[in-house]
Amino acid sequence: MSAIRLPDDLVTFLSKGLQLDYDGSKCEPGHIKLLAMGAHTVGEVWIEPDNDSLGDQNPHAGEDGYYAIPAVNLVAESEAYDPEFILLWLPEACLYGTWDSDHWDLRVFPGITWMQIAASPLKYVNAQWDPDSVDSKVFVPWPQYPFKKGRPF
Repeated sequence: MSAIRLPDDLVTFLSKGLQLDYDGSKCEPGHIKLLAMGAHTVGEVWIEPDNDSLGDQNPHAGEDGYYAIPAVNLVAESEAYDPEFILLWLPEACLYGTWDSDHWDLRVFPGITWMQIAASPLKYVNAQWDPDSVDSKVFVPWPQYPFKKGRPF
């Protein structure tokens, strides 16, 4: 398996052993702990075709299935929620984002660097629960990612 190519500013941040600094009491998942440099793997997040966020342009609306998007989880621990993909890197799209594992909703932060996230982490860590607090958009998986019938589990 080839090495995961993370953005240089994220690599520098993690290589120094840094963590995000914010008031966890103002954040739905509380404090999160980032994965250490070298602990990252490519997994996948799923988007349901009936996700209301996708709008009416979805070519598979009403079908039983999902879109699988390769993603790198950046979070090791969370005080209040499953940590997986609260913050993520989409290696093929070169975007940071967040994935809601209950609703299969993927939001991305276009044009945002890791240093911007680190400078104001609360709004990014909390983006699943308060999407209006940050410049984010719903990730549209088609036509780049194929639709898969059934369930991934």
